Amino acid sequence: MANDTEIEIKIPLDKATFSQVKEKLKKIAKFVKTSNHLDEYFTPSHRNFVEPKFPFEWLRIGKRGNKVILNYKHYYPENVKVATHCDELEIEIQNAKQLRKLFSALDFKELVTVDKERDIYVFNNEFEIALDAVKDLGYFIEIEAIKNFGNIDETRKKLFEFAKTLGIDTSNPDLRGYPFLMMQKKGLI
Repeated sequence: MANDTEIEIKIPLDKATFSQVKEKLKKIAKFVKTSNHLDEYFTPSHRNFVEPKFPFEWLRIGKRGNKVILNYKHYYPENVKVATHCDELEIEIQNAKQLRKLFSALDFKELVTVDKERDIYVFNNEFEIALDAVKDLGYFIEIEAIKNFGNIDETRKKLFEFAKTLGIDTSNPDLRGYPFLMMQKKGLI
């Protein structure tokens, strides 16, 4: 929504709903691209991001084709079950190998890796929609506001309303994100 503020919802989908939503998006939204995302998540040893009951910070090295991006997200409100938005800071990295060495020297620990195939669509310059097939986790839709709807609550309301127009059951959104789900699946939390 704003420069470094991200307001989005993520909802798990079964394979049939995923396919139906994809067909609907092909008709009503602009297809942007398909890409593979390989995201390595890290935590500093001096401030373990997964220590709180509801983690609210993530640090990742993300590979997007030929690009490597360092990304930090800080969710608000902190340490609650339902976060409403996050600060998102990103910078393109020229040498991922050196960055990993730097992380090692600073005693950052790798948590998990998330591998996903992503199709991106844009609807009316209001929403960016990502359909994700996530290795070992399944199918998801992420809908992010790219238009300013006034405030966080109104924006979240619009996100859920749009999801319903796609035929999605919005009663069970993912509240923790892919790294949390992956750590849960691997028994790390």
